[in-house]
Amino acid sequence: MFTKLRLHNFKIWKDTGDISLAPVTLLLGANSSGKSSLIQSFLLLRQTALSPDAGVTLNFGNSDAHESAQLGQFRDVLCKHGDDREIEIEFRWGETTEPKDTNIYVAAFKAGKGGSAKLKSLRLEKDGESYWAIHGTHDAYTIKLGSERIKRGASPQYKPERSVMFPPSARKILEEHGESVEELGLSLINELSRISYLGPIRKIPQRDYGWSGNMPVTLGDQGERIADALIASKYHGDDPGVNGDLLRDVSKWLKKMELADNIKIKRLGSSARHEILLEYNGEATNLRDVGVGVSQVLPVITAAYIAPAGTIIIVEEPESHLHPLSQALLAELFVEASAERGVQFIVETHSEHLLRRLQTLVAKDEVDPHNVDMYFVVREGVDATLQPLGIDEYGRIKIWPPHFFGDITGEVREQAKLAIERKIREEGAS
Repeated sequence: MFTKLRLHNFKIWKDTGDISLAPVTLLLGANSSGKSSLIQSFLLLRQTALSPDAGVTLNFGNSDAHESAQLGQFRDVLCKHGDDREIEIEFRWGETTEPKDTNIYVAAFKAGKGGSAKLKSLRLEKDGESYWAIHGTHDAYTIKLGSERIKRGASPQYKPERSVMFPPSARKILEEHGESVEELGLSLINELSRISYLGPIRKIPQRDYGWSGNMPVTLGDQGERIADALIASKYHGDDPGVNGDLLRDVSKWLKKMELADNIKIKRLGSSARHEILLEYNGEATNLRDVGVGVSQVLPVITAAYIAPAGTIIIVEEPESHLHPLSQALLAELFVEASAERGVQFIVETHSEHLLRRLQTLVAKDEVDPHNVDMYFVVREGVDATLQPLGIDEYGRIKIWPPHFFGDITGEVREQAKLAIERKIREEGAS
C-alpha cells in the first residue's frame, strides 16, 4: 500500500507537500487543476520500473507501446514555474502506515541528452537505514549509507537500474547491506507492479468477444480486458487465484445501482466467442445495447473484484455517465472492496454524491475516518495547491474550500430572489 506521496517541480506542482494516502483516497477539484498529474507520477514510475530496458532513467511513454502515461520529454514534465531545474519524486509504501513498516523512495532527476532524464540521486530507506546513489563527475554514481560519512565507492557501473534498483556491482560494495538493499529494490518494483489503472474513458463494449482462455490480473487502461475476466470466471472459477464469484459480485453491485438484475456470459454456438448479457426485469440485453453508464462503471466494479490483495487501483472519473444514486454507491463499493479484499483505491472524481455517501458511511461507523483521505486541488494562476479535507468520526468535513462543488447555495439564493421579483411584477401588472 502506498502511504505517502510528495512531488517537487513535477508538471504543475512546485511542491505538493506530504500527501497521506489511505486505503480509500479521493482527489477532488476543478478540471485542469492538477489532479491527473498526481496520478501520472505513479504511472510514470510504474512504466519505468517495469521497462524491459534496465538502463532507462524515466520512461516518459511511447504511444506505439500503448503505455499509460505519455508525457513527452523532460522539459514537458518539469514545472515551468518551479524554483529549480530538477524534479523530485518521493513516496512511501508498506503493509501498514506504521513508521516501522514503511519503506521510502526519493529520487531526483535533471535534464539529460535529447530530452531524456538523468538520475541525480536515489535514496531507498528501510528500518532507519538509507542507501544512496548520487551522480557525480565522469557520470559516476557514488554509493553510500546514510549512517556512514565515508562513501563505499564511485563508478559509472553503479548507476541504478530503472531509477529504482541498485545494480549487483553496487550491492556488492555494500557488503553485509547488499541483501537488504536488493530486497528493498525488489519490494519497490513489486509495489509499482501492483498498480491497476483505469482511465477516465472506458472502452465501449463489443457485441461479442473472443476469449484467449486466460484470466487477466488487470483490465487495461480502458477496461479493454473486461470480457476476458468475466468469461474466465465462468469457466475457471475453481482455479486458484480466480474469483469464481466474480459474476455474482458484479451482479450484486449492478443490482444495487439499479442498472441490471444480473450479468451472464453466453457462448455463441461451438465457437470461442461469447456475449455479455444483462438481465433486467426478466429480459436479457446485450451489453452493447444498454446505456453508456453501464459500460463505464462495469470495469470499475470488475477491477475491484479481480484484483489480488495488495493491488492499488487508480481510477479516474468512476462516476462517468452515472445517475446520482449509482455515483453514491461507488463509495460503498470502494469501502467494501478495500476492507474485504485488501485493495487500495486512489480515485480522481468530480462526484459530490460519491463524497457525500462516504461521509455518511463514516457517520454510520461503517468505515474508520483514518482509512479515508480526501483532498481538494485548487488552481490559482500557475500554481496548484492541495487542501486536505479532514473528516471527523461523525463524517463532517472540517474545512470546506470555497465553491467546493460550484455554488449551489448561491444558485438557490439567486433562484429564490428572481422568483420573488417576478411574482411581485406579475402581481403588480394584474
